Amino acid sequence: MGLVVFDADVLIAHLNADDSQHQAGVERVRRALDSRDRRLLSLVNYSEVLVGPAATLGSDGTARTKAALRVLGIETIPVDTAIAEKAAEVRARIKLKLPDAYAVATALSAARADDDVRLESFDKQVVRAFTALRRRG
Repeated sequence: MGLVVFDADVLIAHLNADDSQHQAGVERVRRALDSRDRRLLSLVNYSEVLVGPAATLGSDGTARTKAALRVLGIETIPVDTAIAEKAAEVRARIKLKLPDAYAVATALSAARADDDVRLESFDKQVVRAFTALRRRG
């Protein structure tokens, strides 16, 4: 059993049937469920996932989204000083948007504790950043 860190884009697509990448999001989440990997999400990326439902459905949308994430067994990871500093470093070095840098920093932090970590994102630059920075240590 490994760890999967989700970027918000995959979960947003998974949860929204109207999203152009919905099927791909469903497949990526299903793969994590089938492999019984532990599923993680930075609190920064968690807030990204909640924005759309909050904007369209208000507190009901937020409640539904939170319930769906619980059903999927997705754990939110608090942003501590180490992750915040790593996200700043990632943003400075790779020029990712700050929320994407948090996804990478969360995955790098998880990789210190478990060698079997993957970052699920539709953004190839995010995945490449994680892979490159993980190799460098």
